[in-house]
Order: sequence, then structure tokens, then C-alpha cells
Amino acid sequence: MKFRELTVREIADHVGGTVEGEGDAVIRRAMPIEEAGPGDLTFVANPRYAKLLAEARASAVIVERAVARPPGVTLVRAASPYLAFAKALTLLIEPERPAPGVHPAAWVEPSARLGEGVTVMAHGYVGRAAEVGAGSVLYPGAVVLEHAKVGASCILYPGAVVREACVLGDRVIVHANVSIGSDGFGFAPEGETHFKIPQVGNVVIGDDVEIGSGTCVDRAALGSTRIGAGSKIDDMVMLGHGSRVGRNCILAGGAGLSGSAALGDSVTMGARSGTVGHITVGAGSLIYSTTVVTKPLPERSAVSGNPARPHQESLRLQALPTRLERQLERLQARVDALEAELARAKGGG
Repeated sequence: MKFRELTVREIADHVGGTVEGEGDAVIRRAMPIEEAGPGDLTFVANPRYAKLLAEARASAVIVERAVARPPGVTLVRAASPYLAFAKALTLLIEPERPAPGVHPAAWVEPSARLGEGVTVMAHGYVGRAAEVGAGSVLYPGAVVLEHAKVGASCILYPGAVVREACVLGDRVIVHANVSIGSDGFGFAPEGETHFKIPQVGNVVIGDDVEIGSGTCVDRAALGSTRIGAGSKIDDMVMLGHGSRVGRNCILAGGAGLSGSAALGDSVTMGARSGTVGHITVGAGSLIYSTTVVTKPLPERSAVSGNPARPHQESLRLQALPTRLERQLERLQARVDALEAELARAKGGG
């Protein structure tokens, strides 16, 4: 990873922060606070790391506006240190973009269309009548099958597969070994066997979506499986056929949507949470980790547990065994005391 050299003040101006200390100090890289030294930029967003601030050796530390400044430590104060650090990294890192062109070991079908500045690296493949937009990059082994469309400035990392007739918007990032457009899991019972239902739909993905490694997005049986613009999907997520993800949603690792389930805009699903099929989760909802949603949810719900229930109710239910255990302990102590008192009374009689 290559970094630009910038002053602390240049970084602070870029992230909308203010400098307290040596604004002319030069930053050459970014590091964790425990490892950072002279020339490094770091940040403190979690209170558990605040104790490390006094011993920080970094040339600058991005912090919240109200944090006290230890002697000799240069601070960049920002409303959101985590966001400010992300923007600082974007400024500091020098992108290493592969050179445009089609590698001799790649294959692009003659009827495919490549935009200006497209890169197709070794063993990449672009199928018949497929389209890849300007500035997009296909890393080794990435595949775009026939009639699929990939927008501009997309990145398909090694092993990513975009199957036939699927559509990606602009600036979509698809990490290694993602499958977009696999057949949906659709079978009709026929006696003791299962007749495969042809999956003739596709997948449509909006602009600025990022999809983590190993995720599978199945094509719809009819119509489209959809992911709205700006949504971010972690590793090993499963989106069933005909499911719909709204705009700016967050799906953490191992989450899953069953077929035809739908998320409104700005829904967050925690790790290993999931839904049954054919239900709708309202916009702005929060589904905690390992939660199983079995019924439709209104907007701005916050649920946890299996089956899902309002989060505060789940917390009370989770605490119930502990409360009962304490009550039983108190009851047992009372019984023991009464038995001892009864034994003394009998002995005295």
C-alpha cells in the first residue's frame, strides 16, 4: 500500500477537523494507535482506547472534539473520528490501478462491448453480448457471462461471477468468489422427487454497492432480485431468489434473506440474522445478530431473538432465567433457615 505525504493541517482541512498541536508535521502512513510512531496518523473512536492516547507516539491522532489533549500529542479534532479517519485514508492512499487493456490470457467474446479504459486481467472472461463500462476492472478469473451488464468504474475481484443477463450499476465492488445470478433454490415436488423450476429472472444491483467475499445473490425465478444503491453487504451473505434489498442497507456477515423477502431502505441486519420468505422489513429497521424474523416488521423496528421480538422485550426475556435463579437461591436460603429453626425447636422441646 502506497501513501502520499501530507501535512496534518492538509488532512484536517480535508476531513473538516481542527488541529491542536504541530499542524506542519508530515504524515507518511496510517497505523493502529498501539503501533503508530513518528510520521504516522492514527485515531481514537472507541473509549476503551482513550487510555492509550497519553502514550501515543503518532504524529497526529484523530479524536472527538471534547477529548483532553495530553502534553506533546498533536490532535485532529472531528465530530466523528471514525468517519474522519476513513476520509483521511482515502486522501492518503495512492490507488494502484491495473493498466487498462485485455491480457493475452483473458478472453473477450467478439460481440461483447468494453468501455474506454477497461481492464481484463489474465483468465478473465466476458461473454457474448455482455457489456463492461468505462474504467471497470476484472481481476484474474473474474467472469461476466452473456448479456450481462457491468457499469462504469466497477471492480470484480478474483473469482467473482456475474451470470447471464444480470445488471450491475456504476462503482460496484464485488469481492473474491462472489456469485451473482446463480439459480434460485426453486423445486416443485413431484412424488418423491423434486422438479427444477427454471429460474428465468436476473439480478439488478444499484450504484455504489459493495459485496463481500463468498456472498451469493440468486437470480429470481421471474423478474429480478434487487439490491438498492449504496447498500453494503458483508462476507458470506445469502440473498434468495426474488429478494429485495433497499437503498443504503447494511448486511453483516452470514446474514440471509429467504426468497421474495424485502428490506426497506436503510435497514441493518446483524451477523447471522435472517428472515423467512415473502415478508417485508420496514425502512430504518435494526435486526440484531442471530435474530430470525418470521413476520413483517413496520418501519424503524428494532428486534432480536428467535423468533424476533422487540429488542427490549428480548432483553427482559434473556434476563428472566437469571432473575428466577436468584429468586430460587433466596427461596432455598429461606427454606434452609426455616428447617434449621424447626430443628432447633424440636431439639429444645
